[in-house]
Amino acid sequence: MKRSPWAALLILLNMTVCLRAQQATVQEEKRVFKTYPFSGPDPAPIMTRSSIWGKGPRLYPYFFFDKLSYSGTDQPWEVVRMENPYIQVFVLPAEGGKLLGAVEKSTQKQFIYFNHARKFRQIALRGPWTSGGIELNFGIVGHTPATATPVDYLFRNNPDGSVSCFVGALDLPSRTQWRVEFILPPDKAYFESRALWYNPQPLNQSYYVWMNAANKLSKDLEFIFPGTMYIGHNYAVPERPWPMKEGRNLALYKEHDDSDEGSFFIHGAFNDSSGGYWHDSQFGYGHWAFHEDVPGQKFFRWPLSRAGAIWESLLTDTDGPYFEPQNGRLLDQNDHEFFAPYTTDRWREVWFPYKKIGPMVKATPYGALNARNTDDKVVIALCALQKIDEELVVRAGAREIYREKLKLKPMEVYEKKLAATVKKGDLRVDIGDKLSYADDPAAELLKRPLNFRNYEEDTLEGLYQNAEREEKARNYDLALQKYLECLKREPMHMRALTRVAELYCRRAEYEKALEYASRALDYVMYDPDANYIYGVIARRMGNLVDAKETLGWAA
Repeated sequence: MKRSPWAALLILLNMTVCLRAQQATVQEEKRVFKTYPFSGPDPAPIMTRSSIWGKGPRLYPYFFFDKLSYSGTDQPWEVVRMENPYIQVFVLPAEGGKLLGAVEKSTQKQFIYFNHARKFRQIALRGPWTSGGIELNFGIVGHTPATATPVDYLFRNNPDGSVSCFVGALDLPSRTQWRVEFILPPDKAYFESRALWYNPQPLNQSYYVWMNAANKLSKDLEFIFPGTMYIGHNYAVPERPWPMKEGRNLALYKEHDDSDEGSFFIHGAFNDSSGGYWHDSQFGYGHWAFHEDVPGQKFFRWPLSRAGAIWESLLTDTDGPYFEPQNGRLLDQNDHEFFAPYTTDRWREVWFPYKKIGPMVKATPYGALNARNTDDKVVIALCALQKIDEELVVRAGAREIYREKLKLKPMEVYEKKLAATVKKGDLRVDIGDKLSYADDPAAELLKRPLNFRNYEEDTLEGLYQNAEREEKARNYDLALQKYLECLKREPMHMRALTRVAELYCRRAEYEKALEYASRALDYVMYDPDANYIYGVIARRMGNLVDAKETLGWAA
C-alpha cells in the first residue's frame, strides 16, 4: 500500500507536538521586584566584633553590612526560570543562589513560597536576609554568609530532556566549596536539588548543612513531620512529645498558642518524607530524601504575638505570612560535626506539590499517598508525581483485600473507597515497588537513644565533649582553652593532644603544634589521628621525610 507523504508529515508533526508538550525549558529573564536594598559594609574587621548576629572571628574574612533601607524601589533582577508541563521553578543567583519560589501549574498554587518583595533585614550572619524560597546554608549555624550576595551559576539543557541550574560559592572562612544543582525533569511534577560540598583543606572544618524552605502560613495548615518528640534550640529545655501537647495537636497550626516555641526539631521516626497540607484549598507540599542522607526536620514560625506579626510587614509587602520547613544533615541546628579533610559529600532531595488527597501519610518520588482506615471503610488516595503503571495492592495483615492496575499521569489524582474492616496497624498499601505504607504506628519508630544534651564539665569526658563541640562550631579560642584544661587534668589524653595540635597548626604556630603532636605519638606511636596531624605539621615546616612517614601510618 502506497502511503501519502502528507500522512507521514502529519505523523511527524504530531510526534513533534507531543515531544514539545513533555519538554522542560530553562531561560534567564529579567523580573522587576520592589527592592529595599542594603549597603554600608562595616570597615572594622569582623574578628574585632562580638559574635552577635554572626560577627566575630568565626566569619573572618567576611565583613558585616550595617545599613538597611526602609523605602523600596522597583529594580530588575536576573531570574532563571525552569518549567515543564506541571511546575515552574525560579532561581535567584544574585541572592545566594536561593530558589525563589515554585508553582504547580494546574492549580497555580505555590508549593514553595514566592516572596515578590526583596526586603533585606538584619537576620543573617552578615546582616541582610530576605524571606521565602529555599535558602542554602553551608558552614556554621545561622543564615549563610552568601545569602544576600551573588554566587556563581550556570544553567543548561541536559541530554535526557531535563534542565538544570547550578549555583555555588566558596565559603571563605573554611575554604570549602559548595554547589547545588536544581534539576527539573521533563515528565515529572517535582524538582530535585543535588548538593555537593568539598573540603579541600588538610584540616577538619565545621560541618553544618540545612536547606531552609518557606511556605504559606494559614489556619487550615497541617504540618506533616513524622516523629515522636521535638526539641527547640535550647538543650537546657527538655524535649517534649510530638505532636500532642496538653490536649492540643501541634501538627495543626490553628491549635498553636503563645506558649509554644517557634522552632520545632522533630525526631524519633525513620521516614523519608515530610510536608504539609492546606485543608481549605486541598493542596499540599512535600519533601523527600533518604533518611540516611537528610535526617533533620524542623519547622520555624514567628511568635503568635505582635512581636512576631510585625515581621510580616518587615519582610514582605503583599505575600502574607509564612513559615519555614527546614531539612538538614544533622538532627538539630545546635549540632555541628567535623568535615574531614579532602572529603566530598553528595546527597539528593526532592521537592513536590500534591492535591486533593488530604494530608499525605507517605511519599516517594513516584507519588504522595493518603490512606484512611476507619471502622468500616478504607480510603486510598494517591497524587502521582510521575507516570505510574503499577499494581495497587491493599492488604489487611497478610490477607489481600483489593487489587487494581493503576495507570496515572503526573498530578493525576486517584481515590478508592473500600468497604472493609481492618484492624488498626494491619493496613498495608503497596503500589508496585514504588511506594509501600503500613499504618502500624510503631513500624518506623526509633528505639535507639537520642539525647540532646549539654555536657557537665566536672567530668573529664564532659569537658572534652564541650571542647569538641566548640571546635566543630568554629569557636576555636574557646575550644583550645577547654582542650588545654583537659590536658591539665590528664596530660596523656590522646584525643585532646591531637586536637590541640590541630588548633595550633590552624593558627600557624607550628612549633607548639609539633610539641603536642609529638607528645601524642610518644604515648601511642601508631595512633592514626596523631600521625596525621604530625604529618600535616611536618609538611608545613618543610620536613618532608617525617611528613611522608607519618602520613603513611595515618593512611
